[in-house]
Amino acid sequence: MQHGDDTRFTRGLESIIDAAASILAEGSLESTFDEMARALDAIVPFTSLAVYSAQEHAEVLVPVFAVGRYVDETLAARPPIDGSLAGRVVTTRMLVHLEPSSPRLGIYQVPGTPQDEPEALVCTPLIAGAHVVGTLNVWREGGPASFAAEEVQLIQRFATLAALAYDNARQRERLSAQARTDELTGLFNRRHFHERMGTELARARRVHEPVALLLLDVDDFKAVNDGHGHPVGDTVLCDFSDVLRSEVRGADIVCRTGGEEFAVILPGTDETEAIRAAHRLVDAVRRARLGPTGELTTSVGLAVAPAEGDTVATLFRAADDRLLAAKAQGKDRAVTGR
Repeated sequence: MQHGDDTRFTRGLESIIDAAASILAEGSLESTFDEMARALDAIVPFTSLAVYSAQEHAEVLVPVFAVGRYVDETLAARPPIDGSLAGRVVTTRMLVHLEPSSPRLGIYQVPGTPQDEPEALVCTPLIAGAHVVGTLNVWREGGPASFAAEEVQLIQRFATLAALAYDNARQRERLSAQARTDELTGLFNRRHFHERMGTELARARRVHEPVALLLLDVDDFKAVNDGHGHPVGDTVLCDFSDVLRSEVRGADIVCRTGGEEFAVILPGTDETEAIRAAHRLVDAVRRARLGPTGELTTSVGLAVAPAEGDTVATLFRAADDRLLAAKAQGKDRAVTGR
């Protein structure tokens, strides 16, 4: 390097060190990516950036973040491990730098992006410990489209920090998901139910919309455990959870709140819609023919905020009272406000 290049490179390294604390301090995966892109752009300006995730034994790479030009096209692509630039970087664990004049550049074009636009690309592996967790792809598109040698080195050094930040953020999110997920069914657990119910009630107050709560109980579940054993009971709970998942909307939140007790939060749902949902779940469980004899059913209690409670405790109590009423009236039914 010449003296001027050497000075820019040294300043770039110092900027990477300065950026490390803020990047590593970010909590969520998305905020980590945002801070990563912001920091790199201040060191080596770019027009587009993408992070690809490399899952063990997967045949394709999955884009998990993109910023700049052609974001939709980048996020829609699934580069194969065999036959793509990012895939090659993963398997060889080596950086690839392509300039506009490179004959290989067109081979690795992101589908849906202009083929006649000058671009330079640096793709470097993200290595955490002994594993390649993905790639960092950095583009300069249009003119002038080129990366100097010291810029390529800075991107490579930055990738070391990016890999650590990415891996840490993934682990934090994995632990967070485990903390709010029921281990048996994969549904949200009681802790997440209370947190999310509070969030939805606050949102409902803010935007003046209703939110409904369904509490469900698997009828006669104790007899299954007593007569057939807990492994069979566990299977029933998992099958019941699958029925709930298949019947709710994408925005609804399904939770396991106890042994055979479940809750469904329905944001933005009024009483009429909630009543339909409650009866639909009762019918769906009956049709699913769950349990050793195929005769298990469910009882449901319904309450709607703000009319029947504007706190988690009051809304839960109203729905639970109706669930107990459904049990008392013969089970296999929903008790609502009407």
